[in-house]
Amino acid sequence: MASEQKPSRHQEISEEAQQMLVLGESGRFEFKRDVDAVSVRLLATLANWVALDPDREVAHLLVGVDEIEDPATGLVAGEPCGLAKGLDKAVARIQDLAGKTRPVPIDAFIIEENVSGEKPFVRVEVRPTMPPHFDDEGRRQTRQGRSTRALTDDELLRVYLDREAGSFAARFRQTSDELRSAVGAISGQVDDVAAAIEENIAEPIRSLTRTAESAAEAARSAEDSADSASASAMNAEYEVSNVQQLVKNLHDAVEDMRDQTPESLAFQLTKIRRKAWWNFTVDTWQHTSALADQLEQRLRALLSREISLDAASSSWEIGLWEDVLEVRMAQPRQRATQKWWRATIKTLEEYLGSPSYGAPNLPDLRTALKADLDHELDDPESETRKFGALLKDS
Repeated sequence: MASEQKPSRHQEISEEAQQMLVLGESGRFEFKRDVDAVSVRLLATLANWVALDPDREVAHLLVGVDEIEDPATGLVAGEPCGLAKGLDKAVARIQDLAGKTRPVPIDAFIIEENVSGEKPFVRVEVRPTMPPHFDDEGRRQTRQGRSTRALTDDELLRVYLDREAGSFAARFRQTSDELRSAVGAISGQVDDVAAAIEENIAEPIRSLTRTAESAAEAARSAEDSADSASASAMNAEYEVSNVQQLVKNLHDAVEDMRDQTPESLAFQLTKIRRKAWWNFTVDTWQHTSALADQLEQRLRALLSREISLDAASSSWEIGLWEDVLEVRMAQPRQRATQKWWRATIKTLEEYLGSPSYGAPNLPDLRTALKADLDHELDDPESETRKFGALLKDS
């Protein structure tokens, strides 16, 4: 839609302008008496009107022209009325307004008419550049006869699609031209390229293939040898692992035997007696009562007894003190009271005075089973289930 080079200044009214004045205002022609009536919105509206129809090339805005109605026919025609602020100021204002249209300025070609006459006016050829155009308030409008209206969604979509299609076509033409140029530049060098490929690529690849085949054959031979060596190494590793496990088991067995010797058990008993004495001290050192002193003397007597080199006796006493310390750790804040120590020392005096194994606890299982058979058999916390667990541990 680019306009041809044409005069932008006429001393008199041009023939084209005379035809517009006769036809009067319409969608294609807009008359304004004063340049102050021209706005960014008006210019954007005219440009959008052109963009809506591919057959339209330009819209015309005549400024300094008044509308005159013929009383006889009722037809409206245009009549120049001149520019009150002068031709130059009118041209400058229109150029300024055209530059403010969005998203980019419209194409506004200004033609000065009747310059030498008493009533000069300007004619503006309006063309879109990147439609839809709008003003700073975002209004996208078009002409409808002699009035204006907002663009519909369908019209906006069509304008956007036409614009993008035009941009794509331009880019495609540019790319096609560049491609044709590139093809023409290399078409005469195809033979040279083929020879270079044969010399610099094909022959080295063939040589590399031969080398790779030789390397593969050597690798297969090495692989056979490696497989044999690997199998031997795995067998050796397996045997070494077995020997290491046997050594470990033997070491554990020796350690167990060493721990069960009379001397070792006596040493373990000495350590656990010291631990019991320390725990008693921690629990009672702040007490100044006669009871505390009495408990200290009684516990000292128990812990100071001579240790016999009898494995069974030492093992039994170690278990006894381990039970005492375990129960003591279960006390609140892991601290035992004097009352607890008094009861514990009394029990220890009885056990150590006459060492013996306590009789097993034999609950009344018959009564429990008669009372609730399902509970006794299903509940892990029932007396029957607990007693059965003891049988499995034995």
